[in-house]
Amino acid sequence: MDIKKLAIIVLAAAQFVMAQVSYNFNFSTYVDDNVFRSPEPTADVLTDIGIHLHYQPQNSNVLLKYEGDFYLYNELSERNFSLHSFGLSSYTSFGRKDQHSFYYGADVDLRLNGDTYNYYNYGQLYLYGSLFLNLQKFILKTGYNFRYREYSNLPELSNSRHYLFIQANKSLPTRTTLIVEADYGYKSFAGQQAETFGGRRGRMNVSYYTEATTIPSLSHIILLARIAQSLHPKIGMFVQYKKQISLSDQTDYLNADDYYQDEELFDDPFSYEMERFTAQITWLLPAKTSLKISGSSYDKNYISEQAYISAEDSLGLGGIRSDNGKTLNVSLEKSFTLNKTWIKTLTFSLYYVHLINESNSYWYDYKNSVISGSISWKF
Repeated sequence: MDIKKLAIIVLAAAQFVMAQVSYNFNFSTYVDDNVFRSPEPTADVLTDIGIHLHYQPQNSNVLLKYEGDFYLYNELSERNFSLHSFGLSSYTSFGRKDQHSFYYGADVDLRLNGDTYNYYNYGQLYLYGSLFLNLQKFILKTGYNFRYREYSNLPELSNSRHYLFIQANKSLPTRTTLIVEADYGYKSFAGQQAETFGGRRGRMNVSYYTEATTIPSLSHIILLARIAQSLHPKIGMFVQYKKQISLSDQTDYLNADDYYQDEELFDDPFSYEMERFTAQITWLLPAKTSLKISGSSYDKNYISEQAYISAEDSLGLGGIRSDNGKTLNVSLEKSFTLNKTWIKTLTFSLYYVHLINESNSYWYDYKNSVISGSISWKF
């Protein structure tokens, strides 16, 4: 076979494969006035470079994906890290008119930091399955997901997590949608012996949890109710109430002092009870532009975590920690459909987030504002 014929075959095969693959590239910049969510703010500029690849074979419901994000700090470059996700998902329809569906999938995730902050590194396996039942009068969803996360440099905090959920969704002739949901979550830690890192308790120390012989398992129930209403063909809103009830009386696990792009280490959802009210309005503007404005307020009561009344307090003189806060989110997004051979869509986004967290613990009494802009290409 000569080179010319080989080249034609290779190009034809490439066109076949490329037809099944979607490429997304995004570039985002964040101006953050309190990157560690601390009472002693540190500002920085972050950049997120994301590469997302999705592949779906012809005549198949199977979707394969790779999503990689690289986070770069302008000033605190030693904190740069990357997130990588490899996944597979699919679904099967059934019923008289294929009105029911079963969705399932698996993800393998990796977080990679430099040597200085390698204790944030983890590997994660996530499995899920959910059932979608169209029962004519309402839609019922139920499912289960399992996650195992391993912290290679914090083995005590490696954990398994299980969630069961059931949700009912009802649409009314008034263009109103009612949603109610109940979740049960259970989390168990691999470690039996905890250690104390650093000296005094503080944001910039690696002081995560006190000495303990065991880290007890945690469980909770989440109840959620949402009302969504169409106000106009291009304007909609919803209000939501969420209540999280702990089924654990005590835990020796304490949240991290050093917030660092990992909400779980900083504020583990299993470590507190919570009530949250949320409202959002969405406005579809002309020329494929959308505006979203949302706000929420919450109260958190922690199970066992002590409150530290000052930077010098090492005894937890404030009693059990409790927080309350408010958030404001504004996003503006504009898309262009190009349908060129090398690019399909181009999207510009602007975001503003403001958070006020008030706490009886000195280390968690803070404000945080973030302004970000992003460009996303879909090839």
